[in-house]
Amino acid sequence: MSDKLFVFLVTADEAFIQLHKERLGREFDLNVLRSRAECQAALNDRQPQLLILDTSLPDGDGFVLHWEIREDFMTSDVYQILLCSETQVARDDFVANDFLLKPFGEETFWRKLALVQKVFEDNARVREQTSYAQGVALTAMSAMGELGVVMQFLSKSFACENIPSVADLALDALRQYELQGVVQFLWEGDSYTATTDGNSPTEEQLTLIAQRRTLGRLLEIEQNLVVNFDHVSILLTNMPDDAQRCGRIRDNVATLAEGVESRIQGLLLEHDNILKQQGIRYAVFEVRDSVKNLDVRQLEDLHATRHLVNMVIDDFEDAFLHMGMVPEVENQLIGQLVTLRQKVTGIVGRPSEVHEKLQSAILALETLAGKVALPS
Repeated sequence: MSDKLFVFLVTADEAFIQLHKERLGREFDLNVLRSRAECQAALNDRQPQLLILDTSLPDGDGFVLHWEIREDFMTSDVYQILLCSETQVARDDFVANDFLLKPFGEETFWRKLALVQKVFEDNARVREQTSYAQGVALTAMSAMGELGVVMQFLSKSFACENIPSVADLALDALRQYELQGVVQFLWEGDSYTATTDGNSPTEEQLTLIAQRRTLGRLLEIEQNLVVNFDHVSILLTNMPDDAQRCGRIRDNVATLAEGVESRIQGLLLEHDNILKQQGIRYAVFEVRDSVKNLDVRQLEDLHATRHLVNMVIDDFEDAFLHMGMVPEVENQLIGQLVTLRQKVTGIVGRPSEVHEKLQSAILALETLAGKVALPS
């Protein structure tokens, strides 16, 4: 297998492709795509380690594709470099790992890729060191027998960042028990299924899981065992004949399934929290925009109200002159109108109370979502 990074270059700029394709092909395992649709189709076959995305795809599809990949639970960890404008970088919904502002020179482009390559190399070394350390530690744990397989899964599962990686780790644990079967995940109307032999699950296996998923936590019939949790079902089709070993395997697989369920719940919660944080940030901008000019608008309303009250008083004064009222009565009525004007002014002239409460709400939201700068 090649040690080169698997890279998607997504751009409709043919001149850019011709300029860089040859060298990119030498340094990376390169896949050149020219549209959002091509990229989405390619993602279904194989996910890249690095995505170089030109946001100038037709009809604004570039930035839409950037967000679709980041929000998709299965592709959110793809490392993205956006070739974009300064305006796009300033957007609050810009969440790429790195970027290059257009226009940029060829030297700048390759220097950026060199830095990204170093990041991947450093991460690979850290993973190797971590893997080595885990291997040394888990060698001793394996001496505990079959329970060591479950402990090994629990130890490594915290490093899993998506559902396929959790599935691979769980299937590896089942293979260590020399078991054959299927692991199926269900979440929010979606599903993911994988087998110990690496092939697609058979219709019989899928039917067995569907039939027994609602029949309890653990169901064993002959050599078939199904363990069910809210988001995961594990089907085994070759449980051992030895009663004692079968019992140990059943208990260990149930513990394994519980560990898988716990990690899946954690991943879904992390993803949900990211979406909630983004929603809070959006709400902050909306509320802040609504109250931005609140004082000015309230002051304008105050002046308008005062003007209307003065007009009414002037109209009444003119009417009093033509009605020939006794001066005492006329003065009394005018005094009441003046009092009315003061009361109306006092009611309208309380702009700060609502404004201060809204500012407090903004501060509370910013505490939940992190400090949010005003959009440029």
